[in-house]
Amino acid sequence: MSIWAGSLVDKTGGTNASTATLPRLAALARMLLQLRLVLAALALLLIPAERLTLATVAAILAFALLSGLVALYWERFVPYILVHPLFVTLDVIVASGILAIDGPSGAVFLTTVITATISGVLFGGRGVAAVTALQILCYCAAVIAYTAVNTDASGIEIVSFQVLVVHPLLYPIAGYVGLSVRSTLTELAAEQEARQQAERVAATAEERNRLARDMHDSVAKTLQGAAMAAKSLPAWVAKNPERAASTAIQVAKAAETAATEARSLLRDLRDGSAAKPFGQVVTEILSEWSAETKINGNLDIQHDDVPLLVTARHETLAILKEALTNVERHARADSVWVEITTDSAYCTVTITDDGAGFSTSPDTVYAAERDGNGHYGLLGMTERAERAGGDLDFESAPGQGTRLRFRVPMAASSSSALGQESVS
Repeated sequence: MSIWAGSLVDKTGGTNASTATLPRLAALARMLLQLRLVLAALALLLIPAERLTLATVAAILAFALLSGLVALYWERFVPYILVHPLFVTLDVIVASGILAIDGPSGAVFLTTVITATISGVLFGGRGVAAVTALQILCYCAAVIAYTAVNTDASGIEIVSFQVLVVHPLLYPIAGYVGLSVRSTLTELAAEQEARQQAERVAATAEERNRLARDMHDSVAKTLQGAAMAAKSLPAWVAKNPERAASTAIQVAKAAETAATEARSLLRDLRDGSAAKPFGQVVTEILSEWSAETKINGNLDIQHDDVPLLVTARHETLAILKEALTNVERHARADSVWVEITTDSAYCTVTITDDGAGFSTSPDTVYAAERDGNGHYGLLGMTERAERAGGDLDFESAPGQGTRLRFRVPMAASSSSALGQESVS
């Protein structure tokens, strides 16, 4: 058993095939099994009528059925294949039995070569060596049996360089191809994981910059105003007690506002939404914001699980939060509608409010923010969308609310993930 499973499990108990590799390996193995099924059916059609017996038909049908079942119920069969090597042994023996009946050439032989490739995808070097050695042994036995049964067969078909040398060599070659493909997919998965890690690091650095801007634009300015008002309190107490009382109320309100803004920033720092489905995170953000602001929030999303790369997901959520903050501070809206749609290339988010709106053109807004008017909202959101590989636009009119739309690229879709237990 260690020959088979040891190639998939390292000395620490981990699996050589990373989680990111599993969908690709599963898709490749399923495709090869489906090809095996097609070739088995083709072999049944190509067998000459004089060789077509009930035993031959039953063996080929059993072989084809096995291929189809494993391809269809991959997640269930693979653990048994890895734990019980007898399963693979029986598969090789059944295939060699068909070769003994039908001969060492034709579609049935090609199915056995595909089996060697599948073993290279599933098992490591020792496992595929064991499979191909068994295949060569069973192939030689099948050739001998076929020759013994078909004594009147042409010797050219049996005693030839192709049958005696080329065919057996195809098994280790096919196994090596499977190993190479497995290695390539593993390397690609490692590169993808490294790229995603780099995106996380870059997103973290960008988030620090955003928090710094937010602190400067909110908490720092609020506290600065409160400090200036507090400094004037002693003078107003002596000169104008009523003005002092009013100033004290302003200081208290400013401190409360700063505390609220600080809590919001701390909540962003403690954000642990990376493991949650995208739709669930958006729902939570909108619900919490609506509960705090008393503004009605409405969400229309097609699917909870929207496949976005790390940077695109991070920036999308950040833009959504920033847009909702802008609605709270400036729009004087009663309701907000968030619509999220997807296609094969992009995820599009549209945020619409029924607030006061404004008449300033986008170019004017961007120019004012670049010149340092103390706000970073729309310019920062646009930069976030561009950093994620997307774009952002908005439109507004006095009394007609504001509509902001941005889109970010979708991650490439992959086959459904294979369960971890399937290769460990």
